[in-house]
Amino acid sequence: MARKGSGDDKGTDQGDDALVHIMRRLAAGDEAAVVTLYERYGGPIAAAVRRTAQTRPGRLDRDDVDGLVFEVCFELAAVAAAWSPAGGALPWVWARHRVANAVDRVLGIVVEPLDDERVPGPDPAQVGDLARGSGTAGAAGAGAGSLLDTLGQVAPDMASARLLAEALDRGRVSRRDGALLLEYAYEKHSGNASPAATVAPVFGMKEVSVRQAARRARQRLLRLAASDERFAPLADLPLLA
Repeated sequence: MARKGSGDDKGTDQGDDALVHIMRRLAAGDEAAVVTLYERYGGPIAAAVRRTAQTRPGRLDRDDVDGLVFEVCFELAAVAAAWSPAGGALPWVWARHRVANAVDRVLGIVVEPLDDERVPGPDPAQVGDLARGSGTAGAAGAGAGSLLDTLGQVAPDMASARLLAEALDRGRVSRRDGALLLEYAYEKHSGNASPAATVAPVFGMKEVSVRQAARRARQRLLRLAASDERFAPLADLPLLA
């Protein structure tokens, strides 16, 4: 089956009316829209698949990539109702966890959500938006590692990120809950209407458990901000909004 696309993201963006229309069809349960998505946007989806595969051991051949593009289209159909063009991310970037899970299934990788082999996340500047209070987190970048790892990267050079990293430790927020809170907040501030639905598969949890864990971590940080003046600035961060 022929599909369009040069293999990069040129000429396709979240403001593309055709893409928005296809995603709305998918959200409405139109299965034929899966084929339309594959034919019209297979190139950039394939590029996303290849980028993800580059961070993993093993190799995908051309047939693997083509099959994964189709699989990703079905994955996008499953979450189309939660995607919004106003969120600032292309569907296959917004659903990067699903792309990565599909790639890992083909490569035979057993994904351990709390290990270092995590889904590609945003670059340090984007995590910094959550940590410094600008509230402008947008589309995911191509940096590797979890958001918690990225926070560690920016902490030495950014006072607010350093304070947040210390607060997670002082507030006795577990590594899993800290990582989950950052992922949940990132999805929320990216415009994802159902952040728990996106984050749940990454941690092997139910959506309700994701919401509970995020709320628990958030409450611990807010209590620390209220009881210790040094951590008071945390209360103004988008992360804890």
